[in-house]
Amino acid sequence: MRRIFILIALSLMIASGFAIWVYLNFKSPEQAISESKAEDSHKEDGIIKLNENAIKSAGIVIEDVKKMVIGDYITATGEVRANAEKEAYITPRIPGKVVEVNYRLGDDVNNGEMLARIDSVETEEIRAGFIGAAANLKAAEANLEKERILYNSKAKILDIIKKGIKSEETITILKDAELGKAKADILKPLARLELGEANLKREKELYQDNISSMKEVVAAEKEYTSAMIEFQTGVEEMFLNAKHELAKVEAEYMSAKARMEERREHFYHYGFSDTEIDEMIDESRKYGHARIPIIAPFKGRIVERMVTVGQVVDISTKLFKLIDLSTVWVWANIYEKDLGMVKKGQEIFITVTPYPDRVFTSRITYISDTVDPATRIVKVRAELVNPPTPPFTKGGQGGLLKPEMFASVKIDIGRGFSLAVPESAVQREGENTIVFVAKDETSFKKRIVTLDAEIDGYHSVLSGLKEGERIVTKGAFTLKSESLKGLMEEE
Repeated sequence: MRRIFILIALSLMIASGFAIWVYLNFKSPEQAISESKAEDSHKEDGIIKLNENAIKSAGIVIEDVKKMVIGDYITATGEVRANAEKEAYITPRIPGKVVEVNYRLGDDVNNGEMLARIDSVETEEIRAGFIGAAANLKAAEANLEKERILYNSKAKILDIIKKGIKSEETITILKDAELGKAKADILKPLARLELGEANLKREKELYQDNISSMKEVVAAEKEYTSAMIEFQTGVEEMFLNAKHELAKVEAEYMSAKARMEERREHFYHYGFSDTEIDEMIDESRKYGHARIPIIAPFKGRIVERMVTVGQVVDISTKLFKLIDLSTVWVWANIYEKDLGMVKKGQEIFITVTPYPDRVFTSRITYISDTVDPATRIVKVRAELVNPPTPPFTKGGQGGLLKPEMFASVKIDIGRGFSLAVPESAVQREGENTIVFVAKDETSFKKRIVTLDAEIDGYHSVLSGLKEGERIVTKGAFTLKSESLKGLMEEE
């Protein structure tokens, strides 16, 4: 029995050896090529060898590692916001009752357009005062015009007297002159002058006829001179009084004008235009009491409407929210560690979720002065012209960018000259980043490297490569597959 077991064991050993011999000498062509390739690929530790056909089939391209100019960016998240300098809640400036609403939610309005009108009893006193001030100004203006005419006439009389015109001619001029009350005051000395002039003439004629003596002539001359002085003095006093009166009337006019402008400013404060103010004067009976217009302070779009006709409002009531969407702000979230690389004026590239293939370009206009203590984030702002939404042809209220859109942001922090490799050369293996260094045209070795973030298709090399080394820039995935296959075979 023992001999039988020995024979069976010998038979099994012979059969196994024969099977191994058949496998080694009669394997398929595919198995032979694969094993030959594996043998060639891993003849040295970590070295992957490929024949020319395999290299050509994999599209492998080998290039030198070199320094190049490469952009440097900070990437961040952000959001689109309305331009806070061009948004406003519109409230009334005086309590009243809403009697007219002209615009709806979503409407676009221009600067100065009337959004609504409020009926206000409280403005009646201001309106009445304004109408009174306007009447006073009109009266003061008429009085000023009258005094100017009198002043000019009196100045003309003074000029005539200084030239020594005869009394007859003076009387003729005075009859037609506009002198007002001063005409009566000046006629009395003029009458004395006229009498003195006639008496002097008569005494001279009598003297020539030897009827009168020289003494009477001299006395007549003295009387005439005295009357002339009195008349000239009266004319000068009349002119000085006219000058003083004109100055007084001008001051009254300026005061009335100032009161009028003050009243007008009150209505400007409530939003009235000059046309509406003038209509209020000319057609004061048109209104039961003053109706206050609610005016758009700038061009924009109504994004909130909180008012209806008949509503009673006060100065704290929000009627509309108006936003000018021709420009928007984009706020980016910059981590504290990157703040030192961010400056005003740096170019910023923005994409938003609805338009991922469109890049909006701007520059940083503001960097927040505070850091969020919870997130260690600093807010950075850029301002963008809001492109139009088709079919609009001009920028403005129909812009593509809408408040609260999510944004992705890249900030250009400058360009540097550094060692770099293309993204196509880089492979990931677990937690490692690898490239394949060419030993020669058919031999390659995997190398772990440390790279910076990808910018414009390239990575700056932090460690693991030197300038002038040759790496695989295309077809690296094939080498990675061969490398993994080699590891599995070793296991």
